[in-house]
Amino acid sequence: MLVVAAGFVALLFAMRLTAAAFGCAFSPFAYLGVPADHASRAWLLTGVVIVLAVLVWLVLRHGEETLWLPGEAGGVLVPAAALARLAEETACRHPEVVRAEAVLRVRDGAPGGTVRVYGRPLADPARLAAEVEPAVRERLARVVGLAPTRLVVRPRILTVSQLKRHLP
Repeated sequence: MLVVAAGFVALLFAMRLTAAAFGCAFSPFAYLGVPADHASRAWLLTGVVIVLAVLVWLVLRHGEETLWLPGEAGGVLVPAAALARLAEETACRHPEVVRAEAVLRVRDGAPGGTVRVYGRPLADPARLAAEVEPAVRERLARVVGLAPTRLVVRPRILTVSQLKRHLP
């Protein structure tokens, strides 16, 4: 949509510049209700640039979070989604965990976030959280080099009827 709008504006300016090149006073802006004085056009274009900058910011602010892991000969950028998969895999190693979902963010160079674990029926949620959280924290600390800043494990114990929906 933005490309079409930019093309339309470029076409309008091309029409005006072509008319000026042939010595004609034609301007398509007069038919669009755009003010003819330069100050009004400058304010209008400033508003358009601000709106486009806000749209670009809205698109880019949801970019993928990454974490820089330094190494001996440089380093590597690791997406937070890869660290979340690592946390999910670690949580699923527990015998009482059926499935895990992790949402990790990068803050101050360390991962943090929540890990939702789905436990087998009749499992103890407090014990499950107490056993899964240190394992996930230790594995992330080993990979990243820093302990996660804030890691919350939220257990959800499934009923027998819910179990088949959550099995891999």
